[in-house]
Amino acid sequence: MRLITQALSRCVPFVMIAATALSLVPAATLAQYGTAFRNAPHLTSKDIEIIRKIVRVDLEGQPNGTTLPWKNPESQRYGTVTLLDRFPSQGRDCRKVRYVINPGPTADIRTTYVLTSCRYADGTWKVDNAAKSDKSQ
Repeated sequence: MRLITQALSRCVPFVMIAATALSLVPAATLAQYGTAFRNAPHLTSKDIEIIRKIVRVDLEGQPNGTTLPWKNPESQRYGTVTLLDRFPSQGRDCRKVRYVINPGPTADIRTTYVLTSCRYADGTWKVDNAAKSDKSQ
């Protein structure tokens, strides 16, 4: 019993640090990366390639509200990508996009995500859900 008490007393500082760190993370971040991903279908590299092409190429010049379907016959996953907003932010081209992912015939859990991706001057893309339009600043 004494060993258990000693072990627990050593764990308490770690637990306190972890709890404090989690309290500093914005709620939106926890929602984005929290429980939703436990039920998310696993995307193959080909699924991601198809979706990225739609966001980076096919939505170029399209108006807000444009919805494009995607499908990967190999994984049997499919869904839609909807351009919700497009805006400049700190010299970047940003797109707020809703992703709907249907996991195929073996599962019935459809997942929806809203993420903002920004293209940098060097052509790379990164997710930045905190991006704000230059007009609103």
